[in-house]
Amino acid sequence: MNALAAQVAPVSTWSPYQNDIYNFVSIDPNDYIGMMPYDWKRNGIIKAVAGSGKSTTIVEAMRRIRPGLSAVFLAFNKAIADELKRRGVNARTFHSLVFSTVMRHKNQREVETSKLKIIIDNNLTGREVKLYGAFVRKLVGLARNAGIGCLEPDTYESWAALAEYHDLELESEAASFDSAINICRGILHSCYQSPMVDFDDMLYLAVRDGLSLPKFDFIFVDEAQDTNAIQRAILRKIVKPTSRLIAVGDPSQSIYGFRGADSNSMDLIKEEFNCHELPLTVSYRCATSIVEFARKWVSHIEPAPNAPQGSVEMLGQDWNAKTFASGDLIVCRTTKPLVTLVYQLIKMHIPAVILGKEIGAGLISLINKLGGENLEELSNNLYAWSIRESEKAIARKQESKAEQIYDKRDALLTLMDALTEADRSVDGLIRLIERLFSDKTAAITLATIHKSKGLEASRVFWLNSSQCPAKWARQPWQQQQEVNLCYVATTRAKSKLVLIEEKSRE
Repeated sequence: MNALAAQVAPVSTWSPYQNDIYNFVSIDPNDYIGMMPYDWKRNGIIKAVAGSGKSTTIVEAMRRIRPGLSAVFLAFNKAIADELKRRGVNARTFHSLVFSTVMRHKNQREVETSKLKIIIDNNLTGREVKLYGAFVRKLVGLARNAGIGCLEPDTYESWAALAEYHDLELESEAASFDSAINICRGILHSCYQSPMVDFDDMLYLAVRDGLSLPKFDFIFVDEAQDTNAIQRAILRKIVKPTSRLIAVGDPSQSIYGFRGADSNSMDLIKEEFNCHELPLTVSYRCATSIVEFARKWVSHIEPAPNAPQGSVEMLGQDWNAKTFASGDLIVCRTTKPLVTLVYQLIKMHIPAVILGKEIGAGLISLINKLGGENLEELSNNLYAWSIRESEKAIARKQESKAEQIYDKRDALLTLMDALTEADRSVDGLIRLIERLFSDKTAAITLATIHKSKGLEASRVFWLNSSQCPAKWARQPWQQQQEVNLCYVATTRAKSKLVLIEEKSRE
C-alpha cells in the first residue's frame, strides 16, 4: 500500500484540513523507503488562520506520532508552553530548550537582564552613552537575533544593512553613524566575552559557541511567523537526518518585525527545510460576519460550518463608558486612547486594566529619565522632550518613532490629569501607572493590538480603527505588518466586533 494513501481513522469533529495534517504526521517515511513519490517531503509547514484550533490540532497530531519517538513542541512563550504541558505535551520555549546548556557553559546560575546596560555603561563615557546608548542597545539586540558574528559576518556592511532594515537612526546630530557602528561591534564582542548571560545571549551563545543540544525525532514549531535567524539556527541544531519538522504559523499575524522577527520567516523555513505546505483555514473562533470582514486582509480564511452569524458594527463616536460590559476586550493601535478610556471606566467603578506591565515600566522609566520635583516640572520637561525628539525623528523621516514619542507624552499627560488632589505628585503618578498596567485580566481588558495577539473575547471593541494601518510605514515589511495588525485586531472577536473612534475633546 502506498504510504501516502494511509489514512488515520476519520473523526467527524475534524475538518478535512486537520485530517490531512494527521495523515501527514502519521506516516513514517522510514518504513516506505523507495515507495514514496519523488516529490514527497518529510517536513511540513502548517499555515493556520486566526482561531483555527491550531493548538488543539497540534496536540492531536502529536498523539499520532509512533510510540517511542521523541517529540518537542517549541512554544512562542512560557504561558503557551505551560498550557500545553497541562495537556500532556512536551512543550518548551526556545530559551528553556537551551537554558541549562548555556548557563552551564558560562558557569552562571541566574540571568542578568541588565547585562547590556551594564556593559554599555562600563565601556562608554557618559557623553558616548548620551549620544549612542539608545541606538547601541537596539542594534546590538537585533544583531544577536540576526546572528551577526556567527550566521552573518561581523562587518560594517552587515551592521549598516541591519540598521537600515529597521530604520534605526542616531538621535543626536553630534553623533557619527560610523562611530556608532564601531561602538556596536565592540559592545557585541564585550557581550560575548562577558560571563554574564541575558535572554538574547542564550540562543546566540548556543549557536556561536557550537553547544550541543538534545535532538528530537519530531519538532513542532509554534508561531513560526515570528521566528528569527538565530532561532532557525537552533532548529538546525536539534534535527537529525531522520527527524521531521512541522512548523505552524500565520504569515498574516506577523507583527513583531520591530523585535527582530523576520517578516518572511515562514517562507524561509519552508525553503530551508523543504516543507510540504498544509493549510488550516477554518476559523472556529470567529462568527461568519467577522470572518467576512477579515477577508479584507486575508482572503482564504473560512468560517466554521456551523458558525453563528455574529455581527460587525461601526459606532464611530456614538458610544460611552456604559457601552462596555464585563468580559469585553478593547484594542487600539496606540496606548494613549487606552489610558483615557481605562480611567473613565475606573471612575465609574468598573474594574479595568491595560495589559502590558512592560508598557507601564517604559512610562515610569521615561518619568525617571526626565526628572522633575513636581508634576508641573515633569510636564514641562515632557513637552520639551517630545518637541525635541519628535523633530529629530521627523527630520530623519522616522515617523514611527515620532508616533511613539507623541503616544508616550499624551499617555502621561492624560494620567496626570486623572490624578486626584491627594495623589498629585510624581510618586502618585508612578503608583497610578503601576496599578493600571498589568498582565492580569479584569472585568474589562484593554490592550494594544500587539499585546492582544493570542487573546479572544466574545465582544471586541476596536478603538480608532481608522488609524490602522499607520501611514508612516516606509519599508515593505513594515507596511505589510501594519496591514497584519488590522487582521489581528479583527480576529480577536468571537461573536461581535465593534469599531469605535476616540471622541474629540471640546
